[in-house]
Amino acid sequence: MKRPAASAFDPFILVCVLLGLCLFYPLLANGLPQAPDSLIHFYRSALWRWAMNDGVLWPRWHTLPYQGYGYPVLNFDAPLLYTATALSSYVLPNMLAAYKAMLLLACVGYALGMYLWARDVLGRYAALVAAAAYVFATFRFRELYFLGGYSQFLAWAFYPWALFFFHRLARAPSRLNFLGAVLSLAGPVLSHNISAMLLGPLFGVYALGLMIGYRRQRAWRPVVGAAACALALSAIFWLPAIGEMAYTRAQVLTQGHWDVSLHFLRLADFFAPSPLLDGRAANPPLPFNFGRLHLVLAAVGAAVLFKRGLPQITRLHLAFALGGLLVAAFMMLPASLLVWRIVPAIRFAEYPWRLYGVAFLCSSFLAGASMVWLERFARVRLAATAILVIALILAAAPYRFPRPFLNVQDTPGQYLVYEKVFRALGTTAGGEFLTPWTERVPPAPAVGPDLSRVALVAPPQGVNASVVEARSNSLRLRVEMPAAGDVNVAQFYFPGWTALVDGVPAPLAPSQGSGLIRLALPAGAHDVQLGFRETPLRQAADLLALAGLIAVAAAAVLLRRKGRNRARRAARLEGAEGAESPELPQGMPDVGTARTPPQVRAAWREGALIGALVLGLIVLEGAWVGPHTSLFRQNSPAGTALPARVQVNLPAGDKAALIGYDLPSGAGTQGGEIRIRLYWQALQPQERDYASFVQLVAGPDARDYARSDHQHPGSIPTSTWSTAQYVVDEHVVQLPPDMPPVQYRLQAGLYDPATGERFGMADLPQPFHVTASTLARASMASDSSAARFGPQIRLLGHSLGQDAGALALTLFWQADEQPQTDYQVFVHVLDADGKMLAQADGPPVGGIYPTSAWLPGQIISDTHRIVLPEGSMPEGSRPASLEVGLYDLASMQRLPAAAARNAAEGNDAVIIPFGSRTQ
Repeated sequence: MKRPAASAFDPFILVCVLLGLCLFYPLLANGLPQAPDSLIHFYRSALWRWAMNDGVLWPRWHTLPYQGYGYPVLNFDAPLLYTATALSSYVLPNMLAAYKAMLLLACVGYALGMYLWARDVLGRYAALVAAAAYVFATFRFRELYFLGGYSQFLAWAFYPWALFFFHRLARAPSRLNFLGAVLSLAGPVLSHNISAMLLGPLFGVYALGLMIGYRRQRAWRPVVGAAACALALSAIFWLPAIGEMAYTRAQVLTQGHWDVSLHFLRLADFFAPSPLLDGRAANPPLPFNFGRLHLVLAAVGAAVLFKRGLPQITRLHLAFALGGLLVAAFMMLPASLLVWRIVPAIRFAEYPWRLYGVAFLCSSFLAGASMVWLERFARVRLAATAILVIALILAAAPYRFPRPFLNVQDTPGQYLVYEKVFRALGTTAGGEFLTPWTERVPPAPAVGPDLSRVALVAPPQGVNASVVEARSNSLRLRVEMPAAGDVNVAQFYFPGWTALVDGVPAPLAPSQGSGLIRLALPAGAHDVQLGFRETPLRQAADLLALAGLIAVAAAAVLLRRKGRNRARRAARLEGAEGAESPELPQGMPDVGTARTPPQVRAAWREGALIGALVLGLIVLEGAWVGPHTSLFRQNSPAGTALPARVQVNLPAGDKAALIGYDLPSGAGTQGGEIRIRLYWQALQPQERDYASFVQLVAGPDARDYARSDHQHPGSIPTSTWSTAQYVVDEHVVQLPPDMPPVQYRLQAGLYDPATGERFGMADLPQPFHVTASTLARASMASDSSAARFGPQIRLLGHSLGQDAGALALTLFWQADEQPQTDYQVFVHVLDADGKMLAQADGPPVGGIYPTSAWLPGQIISDTHRIVLPEGSMPEGSRPASLEVGLYDLASMQRLPAAAARNAAEGNDAVIIPFGSRTQ
């Protein structure tokens, strides 16, 4: 029989375009979101454009970054976003328009890629729900509007495209599928190296499955070929980036603040709700959550694995998605730390939550699979699809109203202002691409606000030098030397720099300490030309990329010929009586055909209906919700932070005040951690950058037992704090396993990180208790001393030891109710005649845990050391007993003691025989 005629255009693809537009819509505001990294990627794009203006088509260095000393950031950060933006800026009105155009393409790419991949496996309706789940994942808004990590955002848009094209390529090799597979796999590599690294294991499993599943079609040939071509094409970036990493300090990205162990999520984070965001917050906190509706749909979709009669290809894809989701989620939790430590390369991911890219790819596919349960109910399937698409959009509504936008200008002068104001030298935060020779950065900039340049740093006396010409990858200097000697050019050294002195090649080297280019010049006036050139490694990368391009072209020609031959064979088969056309693999939904015109018209009606709903939401948001309501957002009054669980007004000196805090629990366990969120309000503009701290203190001397510090509170330098907004500063305090299990006071404040001088401190009104990690009673040596003191306090037992002429008595107390008085403990050492030989009176636990702070039911371990005076006893004799009790220091009145079991009592005290299990 004849193969059904190919369907007309799938109208759900237009719905996917609308979903992408819905995600992008808030970016239509003027400027860029006030996000930490949005300007980083914008100015890297500008650097690329300025290099192109100088005739450098693939820049790896630019002389302007890092205060004019130059920086190889373009050699190490994946360039696709910057290249595409720079090229687009030649045809669009300006750099900002080109920048946003790339983000628009990424937004639409999210929806289309997921839809096409899921449609091949699950069908049209499920694929549309999967596309909505992928586009309106909570992290999508965090990245696009609140973090600004646009390179990572672009890379994640390629994820479903790679799986779609490689699936198509394995099933039916063609020129289009091959080209799509190559470009979609090279896309993440050229967009964001860390995202490509994290995708690698998932893609490897998927590709292996395709090669096994389609082994009869010898799918391994096109799959391996496309993957190899993708790696070859992208080698122009990754080969020098990896090979020249040794010339940088990139290792800092695995240490200190960037250590993955500091950024793990908790299981509760996955299930957290999406809160309303406060417009007065400079950095509103967003939970690292999946979104509850998203997770519910993913769970329902995962259950399809157990559905009877499920096509094999669908079942395998569901198992793949579920496995990928579980592994990605596990790798974001602290239990995976050993894996992060064992595999060195993944430590450069810095933040385990980057695996949300993989997690949302898999969970969105599972969310779409939830529609499989309705495949037999055609009448409700369309309505359910429309409801779920709209519900997924509304579930992310609190994130659709981002913070204020910043006006940006793509000029070199504004770039220098950006570096200074945002402390983003070279568009990086840690100076990770400085060379090992750079032990200290010159204190003064090499380029002024008027773009005038300094030629030399600390030149020898009598040397005159000026910059004749400065371009993106070259400098031309005029240097007058009264005598031969070495000079340090105001440009960092990096492999690739070459020098011509009066037209003659001259050697250069890095200056130890500063890392600047060092030149030896003879006496006289010289024309010095410095140029950044390709190294053998970079040339090899260029050749490998060229070879990949040739291989792609050759494969496309070969596949085109094979496609023509297949078409001829298919035509002969169709002409043969009774011949059947080739069929899709078993279980593959036939989504590319429509058998009757009524079905085509029905598909268009369905697409128009859902598209109208999505478009209506966009119009409703722009015309009414955004400008005329406060729906899905809030705005705190001045001096307050409505999202804070506890509202306070605690000045920390004259620089800032603590106006709120979140402390989920008032207790923690030894060896655990506590998370506390502080809400800082600047009282005046700050001239310097201060650090913040949170500490747990106890005792009359306020000794701190645990502490957390932030170099920049809330990741925002205090010198940029606005008095009109508050800053959210999240701390995780690690509780040492040996810290006393007592009540602590929480203190927060600011200090100068250079000198350690504090500029203010606030005591939080809520006390915090640390409990023992193991029950103290399990370690008690004897409970023969068990007794009750007054109506509230019990002595559960004791442990007694001796060392160097002193007794170490540990008492284990427990309060039935929280006492209202601070009692003192007395311990008397008695001889056989009842004479007191020594004593130790004082508050329990060395004064750091008064009885009025005891938690009901908590076991308190209270150790007292009693020194026996020399000559207090005849030689060879020993103390006979100990007398223990409690008294009120104000009235000197003892608490009545009622001993239990065989413990002797007298004089409102417990008498402990000295032979009672001395350790």
